[in-house]
Amino acid sequence: MRSDPRRRGTFLILLSITTLLAAGCGGSTTTDAQSKVVPASASTGELVAAAKKEGQVTVYSAQDLTSLNNLAKAFETKYPGIDVKTVRGVDGDLGVKVETEFNTGKGIADLYVSASLSWVKPQAEAGRFLRPVGPELTGKGAYDVKKYVYKGNYFETNSAVLTFGWNTKLYPKGLTDYSGLLDPALAGGKIGVIEPTAPSIVDFYLWLEETYGADFVKKLAAQKPRIYPSSLPMGEALQSGEIAAGSFIAPIALDPAKKKGAPVDYRMPPNGAWGARYYGMVLQTAPHPNAGQLFANFMVTAEGQKLITPSAGSVLPNVPGTVITNDKVRIQDPAKLTPDTVAAYQKKWKSLFQ
Repeated sequence: MRSDPRRRGTFLILLSITTLLAAGCGGSTTTDAQSKVVPASASTGELVAAAKKEGQVTVYSAQDLTSLNNLAKAFETKYPGIDVKTVRGVDGDLGVKVETEFNTGKGIADLYVSASLSWVKPQAEAGRFLRPVGPELTGKGAYDVKKYVYKGNYFETNSAVLTFGWNTKLYPKGLTDYSGLLDPALAGGKIGVIEPTAPSIVDFYLWLEETYGADFVKKLAAQKPRIYPSSLPMGEALQSGEIAAGSFIAPIALDPAKKKGAPVDYRMPPNGAWGARYYGMVLQTAPHPNAGQLFANFMVTAEGQKLITPSAGSVLPNVPGTVITNDKVRIQDPAKLTPDTVAAYQKKWKSLFQ
């Protein structure tokens, strides 16, 4: 298994994949990749045989690199003879790479996993993704294709989520929902909030207002919280005791600290969470389309979900290590996050918090 050498902090996954909501789209390219893929009616054995004949698969993904590589290793063990190359990057960079491959017709990636729905939808409408085949993605397994496979041939794979957390020594009674952040005992710099520097974070605050009331953010500001640029320093501040509670905590980053004895904890909101759903696409320019299809199917099996979604969201219920199912994770609407809307909200936020 080979992996791309570029590594970024785990928490940056959510921020990097959601700050580029306005990714552009290039021209269309047609290939004969679909004709090389076994038909949807083919048996699993036929798909495996075709994938092994291709011998390799390249995956571009914004997902957590460690989880992605664990998935790739398990895939290679299950299907010996198929080498997996994982290329981890942010959506903005990977989207440009994929578009270049579309426009030149020189494909490198077979499967792309992105959380930028604003990029995915136009590409789907342009017919740039192959029709899913294989047992899971055609409704022959536990994966709910009616819920998670979309017109245009893209499908949900998992999700990254953020939630509230607290320092168990400083705030031992804990929190059960975001509304608990309004406890007077947490006033005066004891709460951490994130500055909405990107459209995705503006959406987080819009979600808070939609879920907990139009005046919730105003009440949160009245608590005089500390402001952080991202989830990582907020999580570190929670562990060190700089703050007693945080409003933008990544479970995937906090769980390792908990296991090492850090006095921190978190819960998922009872009515669903804010985060980013990931979408998978087998590309029209895929040089190994059958291997791409097989890897996509493996990702959404119970075995694949356990590996790719620790401390995150799953497309299957009751997967050990996951914290929520995708159907309970917010779907962002890029159409509502226009530059004017974002700028207006950022101005409003600053008037409340700064």
